[in-house]
Amino acid sequence: MSDTPSTVLDADSYHRLYYADTFRFGQGTEHILDLLTQIPPVATWTDLGAGSQSLLWACALTAGRLTAVDVDALRLAHLTTAARAGQPRGVHRVALALAGTNPTTQTFAARCRRLPTTLTADLLTPAPHPPPLRLALGADLITQFGLLGLTTTPPQFIDAFTRLHTHLPPGGWAAGANWVPATRDTRIHLTHALYRHTLHRAGLDLLHLAALPSTDPDFPLVWTYLARRHP
Repeated sequence: MSDTPSTVLDADSYHRLYYADTFRFGQGTEHILDLLTQIPPVATWTDLGAGSQSLLWACALTAGRLTAVDVDALRLAHLTTAARAGQPRGVHRVALALAGTNPTTQTFAARCRRLPTTLTADLLTPAPHPPPLRLALGADLITQFGLLGLTTTPPQFIDAFTRLHTHLPPGGWAAGANWVPATRDTRIHLTHALYRHTLHRAGLDLLHLAALPSTDPDFPLVWTYLARRHP
């Protein structure tokens, strides 16, 4: 298993705080959703370090099939339960509206039906990809929200990003965000230079990169990016 930092809350607490009824404006989420709307429809989408929140990002994306990957099976169980229920929470209705989509139960349920697969995997520890994960990493869109920010050194960040995007096909998209904690811990210190170098190393063309202030006192800064493999 990886010795990188874990998220600050357990699966239940994290889901209730950030991805339940209240949409928390000012914490970067609305900017991420807007960024995701710039991605054209894709046939396949894999969300790495998905946790229980993939359905929030699905509100801004048009994807034929979603595969969610996380090291925590409980977080994936939350996600699967929510997808099967197909009932939007307050946060989902706001996200659909922000993405320019009619925020109805039917539109949300349609997005939930695109989640046929979850995979439990430690994505930050270098190891050969088993066939199901390798197939998932060949999706037309790879996203990660918070996963790579848990790395601790530039080499680990570069290696993990490159390794997880190695199967992205020509024309494939990569998007994500990483939050910076208010208190110093062992997480990677993210910079524009590190992101640019990493994306170049992974063979991706950088389309967007920004560090945005957040009103979340625990995570006052969030990095967002959008990139694409040259067709």
